[in-house]
Amino acid sequence: MLTRTLLLRIAGPSLLMSLVFLVSCTVAAVYLNRRQAATVRALDDNLRSRRIVDDLLRDLNELVVISLHGERGDRASGLHDHVRDLLKESKRAGHGLEEARIVDRLEAGFHRYLETATTPGRAGLEILETDIRVAARDLDLHNAMETARSQAAMHRTASWMAWGLVGVSVVATAAGLLIGYGVVRGLERMVIQAEQMAGVGQIAAGMAHELRNPLTAISMLVQLQREKAQEEGLPAEDLHVIEQEIGRMEERLNAFIDFARPARPRWRRIDLAEVTAQTLSLMQGRASKQRVQLNFHAPATPIVIEADAEQIGRVLINLGLNALDAMPRGGRLDVALEQEADGSVDLTVGDTGPGVDPKHLSRLFEPFFTSKEAGLGLGLPISQRIARDHGGSLQATNRPEGGAAFILRLPSITRTA
Repeated sequence: MLTRTLLLRIAGPSLLMSLVFLVSCTVAAVYLNRRQAATVRALDDNLRSRRIVDDLLRDLNELVVISLHGERGDRASGLHDHVRDLLKESKRAGHGLEEARIVDRLEAGFHRYLETATTPGRAGLEILETDIRVAARDLDLHNAMETARSQAAMHRTASWMAWGLVGVSVVATAAGLLIGYGVVRGLERMVIQAEQMAGVGQIAAGMAHELRNPLTAISMLVQLQREKAQEEGLPAEDLHVIEQEIGRMEERLNAFIDFARPARPRWRRIDLAEVTAQTLSLMQGRASKQRVQLNFHAPATPIVIEADAEQIGRVLINLGLNALDAMPRGGRLDVALEQEADGSVDLTVGDTGPGVDPKHLSRLFEPFFTSKEAGLGLGLPISQRIARDHGGSLQATNRPEGGAAFILRLPSITRTA
């Protein structure tokens, strides 16, 4: 069954990478669209300017012909008006200092030509030939160069778009392969662990069946023998040791069974602060003997969540006893409750012991891994599974000021069945 955590582990990286690509592609698309639009506007302006220059050169050629034949009248006046309009339109459509300078040359030359247009002679013709038409050709050349630049910019933008699509495809493919590989490796580890847990469950069931009855019988015999210890049999001290060892064996067997076949949480609305305070009170006696100061930092208001109070208390006892084991000569045990903005609750258990060896951090929650000589290595895996069964998590870290810290994160009161 896909839990929320497992689903997030599978789909989370893909969704995150998809979001990154979506944002990147959107930004790139907006940038390229604006650049393309600016290039198209510049190209339209250049083509418009070239059309104006073409009309202007045609009118100037006609004026040259009229001047050569000495014609005057309505035809010349109409051309003069049209040239004035073209010059005004060219000034409105002009872009850049160079184009404006050339248009000013054209306008100044045309004004000089108009001053000689009513006077017979070759003065007006020379102005048309040497000043105005040369300036018009310069303007045409300038517009041709600007048009070429705009076309080159369009080609560059198209090339960027093509290479950008290729780059996105390559990066997306590589990212997909890497993410897929990571997800597959993670699922593979989870499958292997699940297979191991299934095998452990079968072993635990067999051990429980084979050992529970003999242990019960031995315990009964030991109790009976202790009653007759003054008359015959083993000394009472030896029988007491035997009884203790049997109790230890049964305790470990129960822990093994709990790990292999965990109980389902019995959901209730509980005040996590109250459960924490009650659990810490159970450890107060041992803490005092070890000269360990217990500090509990809780909010002023109750923290109500939906959880199994007994299982949460078991996690706290396990974390607290581990912390006390790390401080045999005294120290401080800090327990803090903090509610996050999303409604989740962080329960932090920290100590002032030597901390966790960094090379052991990644293996703390592996079954049967322990750094204690008499440890079984099931307390933390059981605690982590309880946290996951509650839709939360359990993480370990080293505190900056020294010591270890375990953070139990539980979701808000809303629970998905």
